[in-house]
Amino acid sequence: MKSANIICGLFMMAFSAYAFIVTFSFRQFTSVPIGPEFFPRLLAAGLFICSFALFLQGIMVNAKRYKKAPTISPFDKNMRRLFIGVVIILAYVLSWRPIGFLITTPLTIVGLMYLLGFRKYFLMILISLGATAVVYGSFSTFLNVLLPLGLMGFLF
Repeated sequence: MKSANIICGLFMMAFSAYAFIVTFSFRQFTSVPIGPEFFPRLLAAGLFICSFALFLQGIMVNAKRYKKAPTISPFDKNMRRLFIGVVIILAYVLSWRPIGFLITTPLTIVGLMYLLGFRKYFLMILISLGATAVVYGSFSTFLNVLLPLGLMGFLF
């Protein structure tokens, strides 16, 4: 666990530094006080800080505290759930443009809630539709960003 934290921390610090540097190639707009590079830089800096904390934890932790190192095994129930969650998110990303945001987002939210053990179905549907409406409304109204409509493109 100790060496995994050190390696992962170093790798993610390098990745976040690269992501931060890439933001300097973003197009600048003179009339906009906060440009398109602001949020990615903020995320890259946050990732760097968290990765550095993980790196420090790997250096400072007492290795004798761990009796058995956790493994990434498909036979472990939590690892299976993690893999299924990653597959759901990848399917969401790949189907976003052809199927559309308004269809894929509530289905993904319901699927992830079910995967995490939430079983109040009416509330799951209500939360997923509400979250989708808030995000779509915020992007289209306040940010003037059109999200992919996919199959529902004929409605708007």
